[in-house]
Amino acid sequence: MQTERIHWIDITRGIAIIFVIYAHVLGNQGIRYLFYAFHMPLFFFISGVLFRKDDGFLTVVKKSAKSLIIPYFILAWFFYVWWVLSNGSSFFNPAIITQFWGIFYGNSNNGMLAFNDVLWFLPTLFVTRVMFAALTKISLKTGLLALTLLLFSIFGYALSVFGPDVKLPFGFETALSGIVFYGAGFLWYRGQSAKKMILGHKRLIFPAFLLIMILLATIDFHNFGRQIDMRLNNLNNYFFFYVDAFLGIFSWLSFALILNKNVLLEAFGRYSLVLFAWHPFVFKYLNDYILNLITAVKTLIPAIYTIITVSVILFANSIYENLRKKIFFRPS
Repeated sequence: MQTERIHWIDITRGIAIIFVIYAHVLGNQGIRYLFYAFHMPLFFFISGVLFRKDDGFLTVVKKSAKSLIIPYFILAWFFYVWWVLSNGSSFFNPAIITQFWGIFYGNSNNGMLAFNDVLWFLPTLFVTRVMFAALTKISLKTGLLALTLLLFSIFGYALSVFGPDVKLPFGFETALSGIVFYGAGFLWYRGQSAKKMILGHKRLIFPAFLLIMILLATIDFHNFGRQIDMRLNNLNNYFFFYVDAFLGIFSWLSFALILNKNVLLEAFGRYSLVLFAWHPFVFKYLNDYILNLITAVKTLIPAIYTIITVSVILFANSIYENLRKKIFFRPS
């Protein structure tokens, strides 16, 4: 049972990281808003599935610090130093100092972490996990825990509306919404009836939930003129935000359960943190290389056109000459 669980969890994570990377490649183009409607909630949800209530609070803090905060600081320092050196700036430049402070503040929603803003997720997930661990240690029953998560969703949304400029250390303002999905993952995995519903109807849930999510996300996007973005705490409409997120979560969770096993997606899932942290860095240099390649190709376009034109004309002429000789110089 444990092995089977790992398969679909890794597949779901693999799907989520592919969507994250693809959405970043899209930039502000086209259907990017569809992925932003659910891909980060999906990460929080799967993390909640893996939460172990039996661990003591301090154990959760220690494990989370080891798996999230230590990697965060190592990666942040690396990308920060690389960013400073590649920009040729002095370490005493105001912008450099701001980004230095940003490493400790741990929130990319305030102009900080410009050297790699996707790192926001690590400290925010840490805060989310620790908050949820504190909730479970209060020995809340399932119903009361669900009600508490509902209150978090309301408070988190209210803060996004009435305090959009509030940017707290370690993305605490985003964690107020993230804990809703984290807790939902925890409750869903331990709720037999809810889990059976997904397992028993996964082939119907995947296309149905996906289509409804696309419809609602499109309506929300056109109503607000912007995509949902948990990092920026842009949640748009409360109803659409949570309904779209859960529709996306359960549609792709169903898809992972349908696949059951997939070596490639499972590998993506196991290394999702590495892929998440490093893909902007690779994008930057890959983009520079491709732009240089396109520029180089552009300079060769006249020569390429000339070669192609001459080749086509000579080829056509050779055909014409062969036909002419056969027609007019046939032996009597």
